[in-house]
Amino acid sequence: MKENNLFTRELSLLEFNHRVVKQAADKNIPILERLKYLCIASSNLDEFFEIKVAYLRKILDIKESSFKEKNNPNYLLYKEIRKKTILIQKEQYNLLQRSVFIALRRKGIVFLRRRELNTKQKKWLRKYFIANILPVLNPVGLDSTSPELSGCHPFPKVPNKSLNFMVKVTGSDAFGKVKKMAVVTAPRVLPRQLELPKNIFNGANKFIFLSSIIHENIDLLFPGLKVRGCHQFRVTMNSNLVFDDEDLQNVKDSLTKILPDRIYSQAIRLEVVNDCPNDIIRFLKKQFLLNDNDIYKVNGPVNLMRLQTIYDVIKKDDLKFKKYLPNKKNIMTSSSIKAFETISNYDFLYHHPYDSFTSIINFLKAAADDPKVISIKQTIYRVEKNSEIIKLLCKAAQSGKEVLVVVELKAKFDEEHNIKISKLLENSGVKVTYGVLGFKTHGKALLVIRRENKKLVKYTHLSTGNYNKKTAKIYTDYGLITSDIDIGNDIQNYFIQLTGSNKELQYKKIIVAPFKIGKTIISSIKKEIRNKKSGKNSKIMAKLNQLTEPKIIDYLYQASQAGVEIILFVRGECRLKPGVKNLSNNIKVYSIVGRFLEHSRVYYFHNAGSKDLYLSSADLMTRNIHNRVEIMFPIESDIFKKRIVTECFELPLKDNGNLWRLDSRGRYFKKHAGSGNKKNLSQINLCELHGELDGK
Repeated sequence: MKENNLFTRELSLLEFNHRVVKQAADKNIPILERLKYLCIASSNLDEFFEIKVAYLRKILDIKESSFKEKNNPNYLLYKEIRKKTILIQKEQYNLLQRSVFIALRRKGIVFLRRRELNTKQKKWLRKYFIANILPVLNPVGLDSTSPELSGCHPFPKVPNKSLNFMVKVTGSDAFGKVKKMAVVTAPRVLPRQLELPKNIFNGANKFIFLSSIIHENIDLLFPGLKVRGCHQFRVTMNSNLVFDDEDLQNVKDSLTKILPDRIYSQAIRLEVVNDCPNDIIRFLKKQFLLNDNDIYKVNGPVNLMRLQTIYDVIKKDDLKFKKYLPNKKNIMTSSSIKAFETISNYDFLYHHPYDSFTSIINFLKAAADDPKVISIKQTIYRVEKNSEIIKLLCKAAQSGKEVLVVVELKAKFDEEHNIKISKLLENSGVKVTYGVLGFKTHGKALLVIRRENKKLVKYTHLSTGNYNKKTAKIYTDYGLITSDIDIGNDIQNYFIQLTGSNKELQYKKIIVAPFKIGKTIISSIKKEIRNKKSGKNSKIMAKLNQLTEPKIIDYLYQASQAGVEIILFVRGECRLKPGVKNLSNNIKVYSIVGRFLEHSRVYYFHNAGSKDLYLSSADLMTRNIHNRVEIMFPIESDIFKKRIVTECFELPLKDNGNLWRLDSRGRYFKKHAGSGNKKNLSQINLCELHGELDGK
């Protein structure tokens, strides 16, 4: 595979984040949702720097001298990332200041600036600061303005992505020490914005940022000294957890030991406000061993994620998307007798969030309550706090059932939470294992074994997404509940493989990575090529989050050159170049960015009319195909196949409001309805098909 036949992964991911920012520019979207898109984009960028850029920086080294190799491909990529990030951030903050804040103000939601405060309001804020903020702030006056000469008051460790201030002061302290600079960190316990009392601030829904309150009253932290300047900054740090699986005696204990390092790790990015003085920037740059390319100036708060709380605080439904209520007729009963009797006769296909995740909870509840159920086995990758799934597993174990849970402790950014739930499960009598050393367990499976008429009957749930009630309301995912004997036996073997020591097991229906998912996908592509060459009908369609595996991309190129029509919906990273002459003429790549995060993994092959369709937990990435334990499972019902094809491909292709198309140069273009034409939004169509918007 020639490298110039592939897009760069990192830049492709930034393009996705740019599309998220673009959503905030759409004035047809409710204003609080537009604000939310800006927050999501900010969070995405944080993770991008914490993981992707951190890895790149590790390759380049943190020393300035490492950046002198101007022709180094990694250095060029690093520069291109900076260029693209600056463009995204500029658009992001312009939208915030010139559009979103103005639109919010028109709706009575005002973020006050310090210059807007009158004397009475400043007095009230000062009292509030003294009572609620001052006691938890710990200013550190630096003994030296040189990082190399720290003295008794060195530069303090600042947590990853925390709000901090560099304060310029003049004068001498009580001990006669001349002070020039100080550092103030705002603890995370302090709310990042304050809703102001109506009687003092003349109206409802008026807020002020914590940074503004501290800035306005910073002099109280330095009595006797003169404050000459106060400048907020924020540092993003490397959040990759690095350890050798083979050296681990106890995965849980090892993770517990290294997790705190993530808070105070290697600095990757420094964010400052536009008017931050150069001498402050130079000082911080030296302090964190950064270079000029790591400095990002922003026109506003250094962390837009702090605005996320506003969405929940403001109780105005007209400023948000219409509430979606899934059809109650499609919700599975939690009655054990009825649930298992029904599943014995029918398979159930769920498309979340259009179908309620309550059905999955009720399935597990029926299993936990049913005296005939003797065993429950489940994988856990990400669950929400106070998860009903976890509570039901504990309940089942406490009632005497044999319960096994495979918890993936290394789910990125959920490591600490997963350690906590694993302890909770163990304390309830659940047998807990942590997957396979060297491989993340990412496949989603729930197996219920029930004694019926002296036989053991297996009921299975498989999914493209996590057992997470919170994300199931905002992520699109498919799930299947079935009593299929072969699938039940396969999943039983899957758990045996995860927990035991054995060779690769044979499966009748499910396909498991790292063994066969990649091989199956490639084999299916080859079959479409042969069918096309022999004059048979051929077509490939796929919906996934990331497409980066070079070998699979190469086979898709071969299929295109053979004349196979290929339609791909790729939400995030896509290395495949569509529409390139003599390479990928027959490949079209799309992306939907709407109110829900597209998360399903669907693989469709026409196969001369057989129409093979698979659902999977795996994206087509090297890590998923080779370095994770994943599940791909077939959909055999023609009714289910038709439904999935309609919902995943046919409806989105008709979308004229949230559909983006990728061109051969890596640019995305949004499809517009055009003047006088009705907007056709596929996600809204599915809401109306499966439930109700605002109960109407």
